[in-house]
Amino acid sequence: MRLGPLGRRDMYLVTDPAAARHVLLDNYKNYRKGLNARRLRPILGTGSLLLEGEAWRRRRRLAQPAFHRQKIAGLATSFVDATDQMIERWGAHATIDARDEMLRLTMGLTLKNLFGSDASTLRELVEAWQTIYTSLGTRRLPWQRDDRVEAALATVRSILGARINASKPDDGTVLSMLVQARDEHGALTETELRDEVLTLFIGGYETSSNALAFSLAHIASYPAHADRQYAEIARLEGRAPTVEDLPALPYTRAILEETLRLYPPSWMITREAIADDVVAGYAIRRGAQLLISSYGVHHAPELWPDPERFRPERFVDAAERPRFTYFPFGGGPRICLGDQYALTEMQLVLARISQKLQLALSPGTQIAAHAQIGLRPRQPLRLVARRRTEEN
Repeated sequence: MRLGPLGRRDMYLVTDPAAARHVLLDNYKNYRKGLNARRLRPILGTGSLLLEGEAWRRRRRLAQPAFHRQKIAGLATSFVDATDQMIERWGAHATIDARDEMLRLTMGLTLKNLFGSDASTLRELVEAWQTIYTSLGTRRLPWQRDDRVEAALATVRSILGARINASKPDDGTVLSMLVQARDEHGALTETELRDEVLTLFIGGYETSSNALAFSLAHIASYPAHADRQYAEIARLEGRAPTVEDLPALPYTRAILEETLRLYPPSWMITREAIADDVVAGYAIRRGAQLLISSYGVHHAPELWPDPERFRPERFVDAAERPRFTYFPFGGGPRICLGDQYALTEMQLVLARISQKLQLALSPGTQIAAHAQIGLRPRQPLRLVARRRTEEN
């Protein structure tokens, strides 16, 4: 769908799976990050999110080991332990804001994975980043100078630089792995390390916190889904879930996948045509901006009957779908590097919470999304969490 001109550039909205596949996979080399993404450069600098071509491929190779399957499996215990600590803090009966609590949980896990530290020791970093992130949802791009935001960005860079200089080899953190990474071109510079760590920090908590909050709200809203999920978790007989248990928890994964369908993290992917092309019959001129909407694809009734309804059954024993009818983390070579980390973390957290707690929506709470860089809850998702009568 052609939206019209953006200044002297054409703009198109892509909601067709075949067109999305063409741009993100089949002819991806003809497209680079769109203008809105590139305007984040003053914040993310040389982070891999904004790199192109060989520079991006090199960075991807160097960062990939931090997200190896074995590395993720080694973090599983920390996911469950942090969830247990959160549940203990809530007590036997509590009303919580799911978004705030999941943000606190996933940010803590991300900091632990990146630096080996918890949020309490990096409070200044967390607060400075929140200042920056909040500004992204309220200010126009391109980046406009704001003394408060500039000060926060300086704080973030200073703290990350200090962490890089103080990093210890082989301590198991992502930062340590990046510091030690080498290829034929050598190691990453301090600036490259700082920008990459910031990019990973952002991606490590924002996606998971929103998806978990929406998932918990839906579990609280639909007792039948909650009961079905609990029935499969009950087979663990109170034992904490592990990575090895995940294949035996298909309904937990289905709840998460249906949530990601409704609220995909990469809900709008921007690309700019490097050369002329043809997409879905439209002549795309060089410089045209393409807005590839996984949200639009995921809510298309011809692909997803009754698309606004929460139906995890769509993902239970489902036939294999054509590619790009479902792509919550993007697609093609530039699919989110941490997608498997996020999926593992979220499944274990959801399983443990449902194993320990019964959830209900607090009166007046509505489930709706607000579009910023990601899809956040539009209003607080207040849930009543009660400890299950049979303590596990």
